Amino acid sequence: MNRETMTVALGDRSYDIFFGREIYSLFQEWICRFYPGGSVHVVTDRNVASIYGGDIQRWLEGIPHDVLALPPGEERKNFDTVREIYGFLARGDADRDSLVVAFGGGVVGDLAGFAAATYLRGISCIQVPTTLLSQVDSSVGGKTGFNLPEGKNLVGAFHQPRAVFIDDAFLRTLDDRNLRAGMAEVVKCALAGDAELWDRLLAVGGGGKAFEGEEWRWIVRRAIAFKASVVEKDERETSLRKILNLGHTIGHAMEKSGGYGRLLHGEAVAIGLAWEAILGLRLGVTGEELVDALVPLLIGMGFPLDDPGVALTSIAAAIGMDKKRRMSDVDLPLVAAPGRCELRRVPLAEIRGALPGIRAEIRERSIARGLNLPAANAILAESPGSSLVHVGDEVYEIRSAEESVVPPVPEEAVPAVEPEQATAVEPESEPVPPELPAAPAVRTVTLANLYWLQGEHSTARRIIGEILRDDPANLRAQAWLAARTGDDLVEADLLGFLETMAKEYGYDLS
Repeated sequence: MNRETMTVALGDRSYDIFFGREIYSLFQEWICRFYPGGSVHVVTDRNVASIYGGDIQRWLEGIPHDVLALPPGEERKNFDTVREIYGFLARGDADRDSLVVAFGGGVVGDLAGFAAATYLRGISCIQVPTTLLSQVDSSVGGKTGFNLPEGKNLVGAFHQPRAVFIDDAFLRTLDDRNLRAGMAEVVKCALAGDAELWDRLLAVGGGGKAFEGEEWRWIVRRAIAFKASVVEKDERETSLRKILNLGHTIGHAMEKSGGYGRLLHGEAVAIGLAWEAILGLRLGVTGEELVDALVPLLIGMGFPLDDPGVALTSIAAAIGMDKKRRMSDVDLPLVAAPGRCELRRVPLAEIRGALPGIRAEIRERSIARGLNLPAANAILAESPGSSLVHVGDEVYEIRSAEESVVPPVPEEAVPAVEPEQATAVEPESEPVPPELPAAPAVRTVTLANLYWLQGEHSTARRIIGEILRDDPANLRAQAWLAARTGDDLVEADLLGFLETMAKEYGYDLS
């Protein structure tokens, strides 16, 4: 069996990351060599124990140890669970020569790592990550901690593991949702610092199931190598390491606001990546081309790019509790180009003020991605929590125009669906007659353009006017307007256009 090793060089805190399949013999050899006679305390969760209980015993065969299986889930990542680990270590007579083994996903690794960092003022810990997300992200770098009701990971410590053992055999038992969640951190690494990885993701597309064998091993090692290189330069996150928070400012806020456990961490990060890319576009850091590539990639992987049940006010409040906040600003990593991030200190008020426009643009881009209704139905069937569920009215609104004015999404981009699935989203009522158009409750540039192409210019103008009234900085609406300069149905001057909207439709522009 091929085995590989990567070293995270941190002076006297350096450690090795071991890669391979069925590497339990190497794990045993490492413990017997470096912790002979020391007590070993395994922390896992009940889901992992139910699947890998036998593997845990095999990995530790001949090594005296005890095992604590915690209740699973992000909602249990709190101080009550940390106290449970403290009690487990105390009952097991753990001392400063003992070793904690975190055997599980990211929650287990964070909790066990924090307990090891603080029990007896610090004992050794090693990581055996069993999910894709924990393999490519949380097991490496030494960040540990737990959540408070007020915010995610607000209590924590830097405590580097003594070793990390990554066995890709564990990925065979992951369900699609958890596999997909791990891909969000891979996309983050590609955007933040690895353009070659980004190109590979775009070339392969789809979710994690698209990667098999050597492809899996390549992306896992590539993502870890990037993170390790950043940690080596900035272990304590004083500067460069902040780029690893890409997608996590809005992502953490969405995760906290919806209630821990509603979204997987990777799902929240995917939302954060998309929303922060659009924020970067509005701030002049991120290019339109990158956003145009990122949003379809994430949707193609099956990620919901919004949780519409979460109010923007809740998200805004949660951002105010972000660890990266400095007084009234937030240190925010934004993508300048694939593989290159810029750290910007952005006023908290500016981020909060941009949220309504970002949510609207995410909805619009999701509609545009789903205009081929069979493709949209496939996405809905695979991810009922997708934002497309909540833009059904817009999809129905344009259904009659789909064949004539909208090129379908290529079949290879989204899997086809069975006919009975396609009928699940039939509208219950007749669509609005073309001769009596009405601006929909949710207004997007995509809808305006479709109405325009159908000859319903007054409806298109109304939609654009309402978008610009609510969000004068909306670049897509401005571009739509600019593209029609000179047409007698559209004012050439933005101010004149808005004044016309006020005159014709009674809008209050104050």
